[in-house]
Amino acid sequence: MKKKIKKQENKRKKILKTVSKLKKKISAQEKKVSKIEIKIAKLERKAAEKKAKKQAKVKTAQTSTASLNN
Repeated sequence: MKKKIKKQENKRKKILKTVSKLKKKISAQEKKVSKIEIKIAKLERKAAEKKAKKQAKVKTAQTSTASLNN
């Protein structure tokens, strides 16, 4: 009976150990994903800023040509 209980405890410990390892792996992967998401957000923001600058340049060029025509 004691052997059976001991075996069950060992199995339980192994299972808990593997579960904790998997949790650690998952958390590490989540950290990587969050870093990648941050990089993507930075790139998107830069692209939006470039687009806004370009539109502002076009708008100022149009207003300056319109004022020259008047």
